[in-house]
This record gives sequence, C-alpha cells and structure tokens, in this order.
Amino acid sequence: FGDDEVLDDDEDDGSMGADDGGMSIWGTIPPRMTSLRTSMERHLSDASRGELLRDGLRVAIVGRPNAGKSSLLNLLAGRDAAIVSSAPGTTRDVVEVMLDLGGVRCTLLDTAGVRE
Repeated sequence: FGDDEVLDDDEDDGSMGADDGGMSIWGTIPPRMTSLRTSMERHLSDASRGELLRDGLRVAIVGRPNAGKSSLLNLLAGRDAAIVSSAPGTTRDVVEVMLDLGGVRCTLLDTAGVRE
C-alpha cells in the first residue's frame, strides 16, 4: 500500500465495515498482488534482456574432431579466424570470435574436438 492510502475506512477502532464485511480494503489485496506479480515478472524479463544485451552470449561450438567446427566459425565470422585443415586435431586452443547477432553481442568459441 502507498503512504497516501487509508487502510481503516475512517473507523478509529480498526473494526471491519458493517456493510461490506471489511472487503473494501481486503478485497483489493488479491488484484494488487496479481498486479505486483505481473510487474515483477515483466521487470525480471526486462532485466534478463538487459543482461543479455549488456553481457552478450557465449556459445561454444563442440563436436568430434574434424567435424567442421572451425569451418562453421569462419563462415559465421565471415573471415578466416580459425585454421581449417583436413588433419584432425588442428584446433588446440580455444578460438574466440565476437559477433553482433541482431544487436546482441555473441562470442563464438571454437574448441578442440571431443574424443571418446
């Protein structure tokens, strides 16, 4: 409740109103709680989007050796950011490329192949 709202219907003893069973005050609580919950969910959703826009995404490209992970990274980057070879095991360190995907900063990570 805000500071400007009256809670006791002008009755000094705090008893419920005789004509409405006290619902003039208490009956407003469930709709206000629903409104508050909706506002909180909207804020949290916006906060998540804000965090996403601020921090961006980190996406690791993971797969078997020689599966085309580096080729995919190069294609998405639009340049030769990672070495591509027909020999398995060419990528040994993680190669990072920063992209703007629809206004969202995205860091793509090309990883070494995962072996069983």
